[in-house]
Amino acid sequence: MTSEGKADREQRRALVQRMRKLSLLAFAAGLAVALGLCFFTLRQDLIATAAGVVVLLLAIAAVSQVRTLLDSSRLDNVAATNPAASLSLQTFEWLPYPAWLKDRAGRYLAANAAFRTNWCNGADPSGRSDADVLHSALVEVFEDSDAAVWANRQVQLNELKMEAPNQGVHWFRLEWHPWLDAEGETVAVLGVAFDITPYKMADAQLRADQWLDPLTGFANQPGLRSFMEQLDDEEATNLWCLHIDIDHFKVLNDSMGGEAGDQLLRQLGARLSEQSDQGDFLARVAADEFVVFWQGPHQDDQGEDNREQRLSDLHVQLTQPFNLGGASYSFTVSIGVARSPRHGDSAGELHRNAGVALFNAKKLGRNQVHWYHAGYEDQAQRRLNKAQTLTRALQQHDMEIHLQPRIDCRTGEIQALESLVRLQNEGGDLIYPGHFIDLAEHNGSIRELDRWVLEQTLMLIARQLGEGAQPVTLGVNFSVQSVNRDTLHYLRAWHERHPEVLRYLEVEVTEHQLPDQNADFRELLEAFCELGITLALDDFGTGYANLSRLPDLPFQVVKLDRTFIHDLPQSDKQMAVVRAVVDLCQSLSIQVVAEGVETEAELNAVTGLGCNLIQGFVYARPRPLGEAIEWFEQRRLSRQ
Repeated sequence: MTSEGKADREQRRALVQRMRKLSLLAFAAGLAVALGLCFFTLRQDLIATAAGVVVLLLAIAAVSQVRTLLDSSRLDNVAATNPAASLSLQTFEWLPYPAWLKDRAGRYLAANAAFRTNWCNGADPSGRSDADVLHSALVEVFEDSDAAVWANRQVQLNELKMEAPNQGVHWFRLEWHPWLDAEGETVAVLGVAFDITPYKMADAQLRADQWLDPLTGFANQPGLRSFMEQLDDEEATNLWCLHIDIDHFKVLNDSMGGEAGDQLLRQLGARLSEQSDQGDFLARVAADEFVVFWQGPHQDDQGEDNREQRLSDLHVQLTQPFNLGGASYSFTVSIGVARSPRHGDSAGELHRNAGVALFNAKKLGRNQVHWYHAGYEDQAQRRLNKAQTLTRALQQHDMEIHLQPRIDCRTGEIQALESLVRLQNEGGDLIYPGHFIDLAEHNGSIRELDRWVLEQTLMLIARQLGEGAQPVTLGVNFSVQSVNRDTLHYLRAWHERHPEVLRYLEVEVTEHQLPDQNADFRELLEAFCELGITLALDDFGTGYANLSRLPDLPFQVVKLDRTFIHDLPQSDKQMAVVRAVVDLCQSLSIQVVAEGVETEAELNAVTGLGCNLIQGFVYARPRPLGEAIEWFEQRRLSRQ
């Protein structure tokens, strides 16, 4: 046999082996997607959704490997010199999702059965263009994505929402991959499409649940924020905002327990609903605070504006006795009110001013309806004073660190400590973060504040290492504003001098502050990880509960917000949500921490769902730095 014949035989044998690998991988990818869809269709709950997401991610990874195993020669040359290459096209028929190949002219070289059936009405698209075979709504997307692949040889991704006859709305994730030859030139475009409708529906439901208060069924704080952001100027032209607070609610909670407090809130919510018209907006924004927006009649309507009478009736109804545990109890409420356009032109401005009116209602003795008026504008001076207090504290370092432990409830060991900052006013009293963090975020001083806390934390770790002690991980809270290049340079400088210190540092970023699809932000987080820093997603559930983004961001810890935990022992829905989050995080090797656990019932509920890392008053309150370290050392010695 000639050397040319041997070479040709070896080439054919290698190609057949590659095709076998491709066939097996295609089968694995198809099986993975099938399993994922089974999770979605057979189990209509959030646990199945989480498992389905993980399996679907594995299928996507398998498809990317299909592309890399495809023969690297030019399509026309391979087809002409080796008939076995046609096997690579036949494997498309095995895939349960649409897949296709196109040439530089935009003509289809091959398409599998799923593509022909679902996207081409059964027709064979070979040799034809997008305009010939696809729905008009898809043509531009396909052509633009093809052009981008040919221009920059990079994968193109897109998500499309489509409505098909008799099939309802479907979501698809589409990918266009360059097919390169041995010289690195693009010779074709490989495309795949995944039906992600079940996942999208589950994500939308979870997001909706996170905008609702489970106790009353009203919107919660994120839901209120979303409502105010979406309300246009025309809808706000005849709007009233009511800010309602139950007077001395804490006394009830402390004396009769949380169950009695929940009964009161549910009954008060029912009365609010009865006094509201269709189109009104209701939200519970704090333990005992409600915000209500009442729409007035449109200028073109002939209806009478009866909101003055409704407001008076509402106050009377809310002060009628409540039945709690078979006994009758009377409470009073304070209501602050602002109306447009007199007190503001937007929902946000009305909300702020109704809050000012409520503050003054309570200041003037409670149990009353109080309107905002122009004289309260000087209260802005108080905000200025608060800003000056913050500035002085930063300049003079009138701040201190308190530490709160994170406990592994299985062993009782302290897994980490969170650094929490407190300001001191001129009288030496402590000011807690809820009173200054929003202001610091607004005026930009949050970066300086975060840097000070970071520096104190790093110095504490370094001191413990220098003394030969075994440090525990210390967490610091970062505003998204502090996740920047300057912070990265600062951390790298620490890493050059004391690389071991950063291994005990955990950076917590609040979920609702996460930017959307920001490559620079992700790059910074990954750079933090490369320095040995642990990344935690804090207050998970206060934003959009982005389960879809967890696999894409390098967080090693997820901290469930108190809003997840509060009603967990009594809420099957909340149980399902937390179970889904825990299962998904465990499949992604992400630790889950339950924050704000205050009672034994809450502790038993979260541990029963597989979440064993606990932070909350049930174990320990935050303590001043010196006291916390002493407590920590005593606890560690007692366990030896």
